[in-house]
Amino acid sequence: MTALRYFFGTLWVLFVWLMVAVIVGFIMLLVFPPDGGGNVVVGIGLDWRNLPGTILGFFAARQSWRTHVKRPSAKPPQSNPQ
Repeated sequence: MTALRYFFGTLWVLFVWLMVAVIVGFIMLLVFPPDGGGNVVVGIGLDWRNLPGTILGFFAARQSWRTHVKRPSAKPPQSNPQ
Protein backbone atom coordinates (compact mmCIF):
# COMPACT_ATOMS: atom_id res chain seq x y z
CA MET A 1 0.00 0.00 0.00
CA THR A 2 2.86 2.39 0.79
CA ALA A 3 4.56 1.79 -2.57
CA LEU A 4 1.30 2.56 -4.36
CA ARG A 5 0.89 5.74 -2.32
CA TYR A 6 4.40 6.85 -3.29
CA PHE A 7 3.83 6.00 -6.97
CA PHE A 8 0.61 8.00 -7.25
CA GLY A 9 2.10 10.74 -5.10
CA THR A 10 4.98 11.07 -7.56
CA LEU A 11 2.63 11.24 -10.53
CA TRP A 12 0.49 13.84 -8.76
CA VAL A 13 3.58 15.91 -7.87
CA LEU A 14 4.67 16.04 -11.50
CA PHE A 15 1.16 17.02 -12.59
CA VAL A 16 0.89 19.78 -9.97
CA TRP A 17 4.35 21.14 -10.77
CA LEU A 18 3.67 21.28 -14.49
CA MET A 19 0.21 22.82 -14.15
CA VAL A 20 1.35 25.55 -11.76
CA ALA A 21 4.36 26.33 -13.95
CA VAL A 22 2.19 26.60 -17.08
CA ILE A 23 -0.50 28.75 -15.44
CA VAL A 24 2.02 31.15 -13.88
CA GLY A 25 3.94 31.17 -17.19
CA PHE A 26 0.81 32.28 -19.07
CA ILE A 27 0.22 35.01 -16.50
CA MET A 28 3.81 36.17 -16.94
CA LEU A 29 3.27 36.27 -20.72
CA LEU A 30 0.19 38.44 -20.26
CA VAL A 31 2.04 40.83 -17.97
CA PHE A 32 5.36 40.83 -19.88
CA PRO A 33 4.70 40.09 -23.57
CA PRO A 34 7.76 39.12 -25.66
CA ASP A 35 9.47 41.85 -27.67
CA GLY A 36 9.15 41.47 -31.43
CA GLY A 37 6.29 38.96 -31.26
CA GLY A 38 8.51 35.91 -30.87
CA ASN A 39 7.32 32.58 -29.58
CA VAL A 40 7.91 31.78 -25.93
CA VAL A 41 7.70 28.25 -24.55
CA VAL A 42 5.73 28.26 -21.33
CA GLY A 43 6.46 25.68 -18.65
CA ILE A 44 9.30 24.53 -16.47
CA GLY A 45 12.53 26.30 -17.34
CA LEU A 46 15.13 28.82 -16.28
CA ASP A 47 14.01 31.62 -18.60
CA TRP A 48 13.13 34.74 -16.65
CA ARG A 49 9.47 34.37 -17.65
CA ASN A 50 9.35 30.71 -16.59
CA LEU A 51 11.37 30.99 -13.39
CA PRO A 52 8.52 32.21 -11.12
CA GLY A 53 6.27 29.38 -12.30
CA THR A 54 9.03 26.84 -11.85
CA ILE A 55 9.73 27.96 -8.29
CA LEU A 56 6.06 28.25 -7.28
CA GLY A 57 5.34 24.92 -8.94
CA PHE A 58 8.14 23.31 -6.96
CA PHE A 59 6.76 24.60 -3.66
CA ALA A 60 3.20 23.55 -4.57
CA ALA A 61 4.45 20.12 -5.62
CA ARG A 62 6.40 19.72 -2.39
CA GLN A 63 3.31 20.52 -0.33
CA SER A 64 1.24 18.17 -2.50
CA TRP A 65 3.77 15.38 -1.91
CA ARG A 66 3.51 15.82 1.85
CA THR A 67 -0.27 15.68 1.89
CA HIS A 68 -0.55 12.88 -0.66
CA VAL A 69 1.98 10.49 0.90
CA LYS A 70 1.09 11.11 4.54
CA ARG A 71 -0.76 8.24 6.17
CA PRO A 72 -4.30 9.01 7.27
CA SER A 73 -4.45 9.66 10.97
CA ALA A 74 -6.82 7.73 13.18
CA LYS A 75 -9.44 10.07 14.57
CA PRO A 76 -10.39 9.61 18.20
CA PRO A 77 -14.04 8.69 18.79
CA GLN A 78 -16.17 11.72 19.39
CA SER A 79 -18.42 11.78 22.39
CA ASN A 80 -21.67 13.64 22.12
CA PRO A 81 -22.82 14.63 25.64
CA GLN A 82 -26.48 15.50 25.81
